[in-house]
Amino acid sequence: MKRIICGFAVALLAVSALAPKSTAEDPSNAIIKQDGYTVTLDLKFSKKKPNALQRFVSFLDYGPNGHATGFIVGSGLVMTAYHVVSGELSASKKAQLGFGSDDQLAVRAYVNGCEASVLKIDENADLALLRICQSQKHAKTLAFQPSLSENEHLMLIARPFGDKMVRRGTFSGPYEFRGVQYWSAKIDVRDGYSGSPVYNDRAEVVGVFTGYDWAKKLALISPGMRAQKLIEDYSAMPPKP
Repeated sequence: MKRIICGFAVALLAVSALAPKSTAEDPSNAIIKQDGYTVTLDLKFSKKKPNALQRFVSFLDYGPNGHATGFIVGSGLVMTAYHVVSGELSASKKAQLGFGSDDQLAVRAYVNGCEASVLKIDENADLALLRICQSQKHAKTLAFQPSLSENEHLMLIARPFGDKMVRRGTFSGPYEFRGVQYWSAKIDVRDGYSGSPVYNDRAEVVGVFTGYDWAKKLALISPGMRAQKLIEDYSAMPPKP
């Protein structure tokens, strides 16, 4: 009888060892469940040199005319893509917003109705660090992944219109754009995902989503180490008097 009981116990241990880990033990699922770390950036684009009528119309608040994503990297600090806050749009995007192709645009970014300010940028890596009015949650110490393996599983978390959107994909390889090294991944994206954090299965920040190559169907990611350096460079700056 004792042998039967022992054999059953060994079998039970073997089954439990082969059973999949619970979602509570999965770092990537823990990231998905967290609220407040990925934020919506409401954008208001306007002409840099408006005429009298356009200046008058600007006093009427029609709300944001664009959206993007950012993520909290410290108390009151948000990381996003630089092009989100640069005001530089393609001719087609300008046309969609009712601007001319030659119009120079200014943009204001808001989080929960409060205007954000740009603290530091890395234009080459398409990254911007913003100061927001407040953050109800402080980000945990972020872990950044310095390198990627082929076909490594990745996860993008976006919040372009207030709702959290999760997209999964795989790392495709390095991607050079304008002499700067980016990473590429096979991930489905849409408007408003710019500035979204991209994680690996260990909940480490791989990088920041910056654009999409429609010809090759590849998402472009600014490497996380560049984002980490931008944060460190800002932290090393002397405080303003």
